[in-house]
Amino acid sequence: MNHLIVFVLISTMCFVLNEASCKKNHIIFDNQLNFSSGTLLIDCNDNEGNFMSNQLSFGENPFVITFSDYNWPKHTRWSCTITRGPDNMFYYDLQAYHSNFQRCGQLRLWIARDDGIWFTRRYWDPPGWILPWKIHK
Repeated sequence: MNHLIVFVLISTMCFVLNEASCKKNHIIFDNQLNFSSGTLLIDCNDNEGNFMSNQLSFGENPFVITFSDYNWPKHTRWSCTITRGPDNMFYYDLQAYHSNFQRCGQLRLWIARDDGIWFTRRYWDPPGWILPWKIHK
């Protein structure tokens, strides 16, 4: 019985320390469109109803969403719509982040360029082209 109590205490301490030391996750949107392409509009919401919106002009600092994952059994999901161009003609609805369990220090970097949307999830990896712009008709 003493071994069980020690095991439970150590497990609890590890869990509490892990929760306290977990770094925040980041979703970053960067506007690298040409000057003439205009402003990038970003509308994001998570599965708990939190909403964030921003308008990025050419050369502006990136838009950063900082958050912690929800504890299990809840999952964390951020869905975003990004638009650009005259009358917001070019757009993309994307799932910017998703996790079924708690993660720490995650990065999702989304870059808007004229040829499409570029992405990376690692600080040390260069972004790559992944999505073309959709066009409102």
